[in-house]
Amino acid sequence: MRNIKKIQAFIAVVALSMMVIAPSASAATRPTTNQKLQLQYVVEEEKLARDVYLYLSANVTSRKFSNIARAEQTHKDDISLLLKTYGITDPTLTRATGVFKNTTLQSLYKTLTAQGSTDILAAYGVGTTIEKLDIGDLQKDLKYSMPADMKLALNRLLSGSQKHLAAFSI
Repeated sequence: MRNIKKIQAFIAVVALSMMVIAPSASAATRPTTNQKLQLQYVVEEEKLARDVYLYLSANVTSRKFSNIARAEQTHKDDISLLLKTYGITDPTLTRATGVFKNTTLQSLYKTLTAQGSTDILAAYGVGTTIEKLDIGDLQKDLKYSMPADMKLALNRLLSGSQKHLAAFSI
């Protein structure tokens, strides 16, 4: 009889704690205004990487660029899905290859494609520059609290960028 009462008391405590924890967990599942802007920047940064790699794959003899461009498309798709989930405008939806809403990224695209066009070593240098930029931005962003799905997506991007950086290191 004592065991049954102990089990009932335990179940009651667990059920009560779940009711208390559940509302606070769901309250933290929406990104802040700054995080929404961050996601919009990240999706354009992934587009930058993809677009530069597509350009370099057409102008430099290396399969690395076309392979990594496909991975960057996957990264972009992951962030685009988050934007859609949260009802945030995706700045990349109507933009052609090499065209960006963010003027800094637009300028960077022009600079990086010009730099990478000279030879294969310069192209790998551009790949290294892009991945280091992505890694730095992602590490900075991941220091802050955010919704779990956003953190998961940014961690996947970070892992991918680290692999891409290794591929460009000669």
